[in-house]
Amino acid sequence: MNKQTIITALFALVAMAGQAQSTFDTGDGCLNVIDVSYAQGIGEYGDGGISANYLHEKFINERLSIGAGIGYNHHEKYKFSAIPIYFSTHYFFLDRKFSPFVNLRVGGFAMFNAKKVGTNEKYSLSKDKQSFSLFVSPSVGVKMHITPNIGIMASINDEAYLVNAFDTSRNDYRSKLIHSWGISVGICFQIKGW
Repeated sequence: MNKQTIITALFALVAMAGQAQSTFDTGDGCLNVIDVSYAQGIGEYGDGGISANYLHEKFINERLSIGAGIGYNHHEKYKFSAIPIYFSTHYFFLDRKFSPFVNLRVGGFAMFNAKKVGTNEKYSLSKDKQSFSLFVSPSVGVKMHITPNIGIMASINDEAYLVNAFDTSRNDYRSKLIHSWGISVGICFQIKGW
């Protein structure tokens, strides 16, 4: 695909975004998503792994939902597990059975089962706890409904965790955002009356 084709496709998506939403009734329920993802680390200190999430969002209008979520993530190289707790928001570009969306998750996380601590080597974590453990995950994806209240969502995401990791160039532990690019697949559903 060349650059002009991509730009034309983006303009077409924006033009179609003006249609009314028919997939979720904003006055009768909320968006719930259960997803799993597999990610590969990016950057010099990035680390991938497996994660699973559950989030619950209330529709603000036909395209925007806001809520909170919780997840589980295991990092392969740093050898630790995390439970992120976060605020989440989705914006759906179309109100059809098939719709592209963007999602942003921001919050903190609890770390446990850390195995590479204080070893003074790459992918090692500091023994000292940091003051705040930031979690950020933007994503882009698509939603496809099977029924009016149940659908499948797939997305590409960037999960970032702020940790005290060993910096090999400075030979010391520093706060670093460790990133991973992942593919996520999940199911979305609506609980009436929430």
